[in-house]
Amino acid sequence: MAWDFESKPVEIKRVTGMTPDVFTSFYRNRHPIILTDIVSAWKPIRAWNPAYISQALAQVKEKWTVFVAHDNQQFLNHPEVTKKVEMTPEDLVAAVFRTEPTQKADLKTSYSAENLSPEASKLDANAENITDVSTTDMSTTCEQEENRRYYLRSLSMPEPLYQDIFIHSQAKHLLDSIYQLANEQFLSEEDWTDSESKDVDKEFDKLAVRESGSHNKDNPCEQSCSLEKVQEEIGVETCNSTGCKKNSKVEDVTDEHPREALQCSDCKKEGAYESYQLHADMVDSSFALMKLPTRFEIGCKRIFNQNTMQLWLGSAGNVTPLHYDRNHGLLSQIVGCKELVLFSHEDTNNLYPYSSLSDRSHTSRVNLRTTDRDEVERFPRVAEAQRYHCVLRPGELLYIPPFWWHDVTSLDPCVSVTLPWDLEAHEEIPACMWRHHLEFISKEKDAGICDMEDAGIGAAMLAGTAAY
Repeated sequence: MAWDFESKPVEIKRVTGMTPDVFTSFYRNRHPIILTDIVSAWKPIRAWNPAYISQALAQVKEKWTVFVAHDNQQFLNHPEVTKKVEMTPEDLVAAVFRTEPTQKADLKTSYSAENLSPEASKLDANAENITDVSTTDMSTTCEQEENRRYYLRSLSMPEPLYQDIFIHSQAKHLLDSIYQLANEQFLSEEDWTDSESKDVDKEFDKLAVRESGSHNKDNPCEQSCSLEKVQEEIGVETCNSTGCKKNSKVEDVTDEHPREALQCSDCKKEGAYESYQLHADMVDSSFALMKLPTRFEIGCKRIFNQNTMQLWLGSAGNVTPLHYDRNHGLLSQIVGCKELVLFSHEDTNNLYPYSSLSDRSHTSRVNLRTTDRDEVERFPRVAEAQRYHCVLRPGELLYIPPFWWHDVTSLDPCVSVTLPWDLEAHEEIPACMWRHHLEFISKEKDAGICDMEDAGIGAAMLAGTAAY
């Protein structure tokens, strides 16, 4: 590296036993941190070998779109940096891990020398004595193909691999370590177990009315406002395992529409209407006590979203050049090691990003690996930037705050998973990134792909950046 930095790199801290309040107070949106006790217990650490990954990818697609770098080193989803090729999962995994696809290995075995006829052996021996002018060129081409690097970045997490990640015990451990809401409702152990059979989508959509009696034991009036007690007092039919308690007709009473159900009931008991009015008001007030989505449920929707989670599978030596992301990022390392160099968003001015009107606006013009002194002299402020550094090992999880610049090198054939989630409405965007972010949103809006929440954040930012 030719850059003469003014300061030494800061090693990113490794911790165990993280809690949501500590993470929110000291790291979220502030500073990267490595968690060492979360991914290390995940199923992928135990199960994801090349054969397993190849089989899982084959279940989803026959071929995958893979990046090939023009310089065989730097990978970025941009035509100036990479091209795209179609590869079967078997060929991709074989190329990344430098193993031989099963079909080719079988072909070699079936036509090995011991299986050849004497005539075929003689022909091979004669062929070896023939000098072909193109032999050298062919060997050079084969060597280039053999040394070619590949990188797969999935647009979403393939279903078979997603099932290995979104196991409830694993999700709960992660969310219990880092995720916190402003008005938080924690799940009890009775509500959520470590069972893998529970459907989060169904649980998330359940909004059940709680019995008021569980909230105020000192007030007998409030204790009696559960739906069943309301039904009993106004004379509607209630059923249990032994049968119906009353014979009056009533439509099914549901949690979704308790007031409408009570209005439709055939209440002939004297004073039932007055009782209905009293308890209907109490039922209305019970909606204030409705069970809202919990931290676990919301966290699963945001962080364990299959559509935004990504699989990274790439060769040793692959480089993802210096860039930033607009979202929170969790980089979980499954196979191999990666080296990362990070810079705070506060150093954006020192890292010479491409124009915010460019389609590479989130990337830097600086190549940290250059040995060209002319290039170093062209970007003199880089030396003033403060580096942060780490080597991420299998079983470790790196949190990268939004807008933090990072450069990634695969030291081995690597498999990684990223779990990004968007900024929330109350989270501030660094002032130094406002102009960059606003113009990026403007481009997305013009293209018709801007998220409404992003547009709202952008409008709010625009109101406060007139003097920027």
